[in-house]
Amino acid sequence: MADIDIDRILEVEASAVQKDAEVERIMSCFKLDPYDILELEVGCVEKDIKMAYRKKSLMIHPDKINHPKARDAFDLLKKAETDLMDPAKRSFLISIIDEAKFEVKKAQPLAMAPTDPFFTSPVYKTLVKQKTKDLLIEVELRKRKLIKKEMEAEGEVARKQDEVISERKRKQEAQKVWEDSRDDRVQGWRNFQAGKTSGGKIKKKKPSTFRPPKAVAEDATPYSKRPTTSSASEGF
Repeated sequence: MADIDIDRILEVEASAVQKDAEVERIMSCFKLDPYDILELEVGCVEKDIKMAYRKKSLMIHPDKINHPKARDAFDLLKKAETDLMDPAKRSFLISIIDEAKFEVKKAQPLAMAPTDPFFTSPVYKTLVKQKTKDLLIEVELRKRKLIKKEMEAEGEVARKQDEVISERKRKQEAQKVWEDSRDDRVQGWRNFQAGKTSGGKIKKKKPSTFRPPKAVAEDATPYSKRPTTSSASEGF
C-alpha cells in the first residue's frame, strides 16, 4: 500500500514538473510564430490545430497549476490557436515560412542539390526558423510604423476638427454677447440723440463762452489810409 502511494505521489510530482516545463517552453517561444507555440508543422490541418491546443490548454490551464506565468502562457496558446484557425492568417504565415526557406536555400552553394541531406537536417530547420523569425519581426515593425502614422494622421485630423469647433464656439459666444447687448446699444444711441447721459438724465447745456469784441474809444486816433502809388504821383 505504501509503495502504491509513493508511485502516485511521484506521478503527480512528475506531472507538475511537466506542466511547469510546458509553461516555460511556451513563454520562451517566439510570440509571432504560432506553429512554434503549438509545436505543429506547416502542413497541419485544422483538426491537428484543435487537438494540439486542447492537449496543451488542459496541461497549463491557470486553474490547474500554480505557475506564476500560467495565465500568460495560456493566453499565448489561445492566440496561436486563433491565428492558425484563421485561413487568411495561416496562409500569410505559410508564405513567410516559404520565403524563409527560399532565402536559406539561396544562401547555400549553387552546387548543392535539392536532395542534399542538409535540407532535412536540424541545422537547416534551425536556419529556416531563425529566418522566419527575422521576416516576421520585419513585417511586425512595418505594421507598427504604419499604425503609428495612421494614428498621427488621425490625431492631426482630430486637432484640426477641435480647432474648427473651438473657432465656431468662439464666434457663437461673440454673436450671443453682441445680441445680448443690442438693447443697451440702442438705448445708448437714443440717449445720445436726446442729449441724455448714460443714466438717462438730460444733460445741462454749458453756458456760452462767446465774448463780444471790445468797443473802440472815441478819442482814439482814427485810422488813416496809406496813399497809393497813383495818388502820390498826382501831387507832382
